[in-house]
This record gives sequence, structure tokens and C-alpha cells, in this order.
Amino acid sequence: MQAVYIEQYGNAKQLILADVAQPAISANQVLIKVQGAGVNPVDWMVREGFLQDSGDHQLPLILGWDAAGDVAQVGTEVENFNVGDAVFVYAPISEQGAYAEYIAVDSALVAAKPESLDTLTAAAVPLAATTAWQSLMEGCQLKAGDKVLIHNAAGGVGSFAVQIAKAHGAYVIGTASAAKEAYVRGLGVDEFIDYRSQRFEDVITDVDAVLAAVGGDDILQRSLQVIRKDGNLVSLLDDMDADMAKQQGVNFQRWWVMPNAEDLQHIAELIDNGEIKVNIDTVFPLAQVEQAHALSESQRACGKIILNVAA
Repeated sequence: MQAVYIEQYGNAKQLILADVAQPAISANQVLIKVQGAGVNPVDWMVREGFLQDSGDHQLPLILGWDAAGDVAQVGTEVENFNVGDAVFVYAPISEQGAYAEYIAVDSALVAAKPESLDTLTAAAVPLAATTAWQSLMEGCQLKAGDKVLIHNAAGGVGSFAVQIAKAHGAYVIGTASAAKEAYVRGLGVDEFIDYRSQRFEDVITDVDAVLAAVGGDDILQRSLQVIRKDGNLVSLLDDMDADMAKQQGVNFQRWWVMPNAEDLQHIAELIDNGEIKVNIDTVFPLAQVEQAHALSESQRACGKIILNVAA
């Protein structure tokens, strides 16, 4: 099968498109014939070697952990899927990835594709939407009526987070650049803040939760100023001393997303009910994976980036 992989860490020139062996499945796995693979920042971060000291990866490594396609084979112990089922999955980042014609995944992590989405669009959903779902529902303890601030509301995770929060009855404030205001307002925010011309801590106060889907610029320390007592601050990138937050009456978590099929099922329901729209920036053929990574690294994408593996 064709796949994109790396044999050493570094820039996008390390990406190799070549034939590799098709993965074999174990008894509890399914083999998915991949049609679309989502491109996420973690892909190029892994490529660059940001996680090489974690011990999770062995080279050569196929990148990409968002996939959508059809079940091509089922393990002997798999009962919840049949050959031909349309599925999507956030695969474990510690395993071989989805920039390939086939991926083998534990069936317990796989969910039926949203019926209202074509397969390529479905590939944009799993990792970013699961991150948004878990960080809001579990990390921020989101409930109806909460006032939530989402930093980087135009990003892959942020755009899903805005819509998930609105679907659950929250009042949502989103930050982004002025160039992306129309896009963010289209997601449904109640208030928009241009982070380049306004300091959010000067214009809002007493929010129940903050989701920092971006790092740098002292975003966490500044966010402590706007959260009510016993509110929640969840960060997807930067870390801070939880005791420092606790001293100011705020619960802090550095959130680590985990693959979860049940979460994907909830997200699929919101998509099929029209409460979440999936916005695509660009679809690239697999052979243009370098361009896809360049766009992701530029942080200029407005919506998700997809590799059309079947093209």
C-alpha cells in the first residue's frame, strides 16, 4: 500500500511517499481502507521530533491519526462492525498513523461515520472534535448557562469547541484575529474579541471556564484574572503550576486528549442534528503532503486540512 512516513525527524523534506506493507490486524482490530486523513498540528510536531523523547514512537513512522473510510477486514473477536461499514476514528498517536491506504485500529476506538458527512469531510473531525469535547465536558465541566471563553476560536479545536459549547447552552466568547471575525461569528459566538487590538482581560470578567486552545503570550496567567472563584482553566498547549491557579481560586488542568469512540458518537449526533458544521480549508492529494504540512504550520488555515488518500 502507499503511505507517507518518516525515517528520521526534521522538516517536511523528511516526508516519504512510498509503498509499504499493509498492516495485519489482531483479533480485536478492524482494518480501515482510508479515504481521508485529517492533518493536525500534532502531525508536524511529531515529524519535527517534539515527542521523540516520549518513547511512544519507533521509526519508520506513518504520520496522521485522523481517519475516515470503510471497514475492509474485521478481527475474529470483533462484533460491532462489518466489512463495508463507513467509519471514522481518532487513532492512538503512539501507533502507526493514517497517511496510508490502510490503518489497523482497535475496534473499540472506532465509530460510525456521521451520516450527513461525506467520507473526506468526516476525516476532519475525530482528533480536533474529541479534544474540544473532552476539554469542555470533562475539563471545564461545561453545563447549560455557563459563560465560556475560548482562545483561538478559529482554530481546528477552537471551532469545534465553540459549536459544542453552544449546543450545550453555554454563552461563548471567542478570541481570534480580526481577519477571522466573520468566520468565528459564523460558528455562533456570543461575543468576539480581536486579540491583537484588545486585551481580553480588559473587557470580560467572571467567566465560568476558559479553554486555551493556543499557547504563548502569557495566556494562562492572564486568563486567571477573568475566571470566577472555583471556575475552570483548561490548556491544550502550555502548562502552569496548578497550585498557583488554586491560590487564585481557579481549577487548572493541562488537558491530554484520549481516543474515545463514545465521544465520537456524541459528536456525530451533533453533526447529524445540524448543531456542528465541519469547515474545510483545503483538500490535498496524498502526494502533496508537504504542502498540507506547510499550511498547517502557517496557522493560516481557516478550517480543517484533509489528505485525500484515495485520490
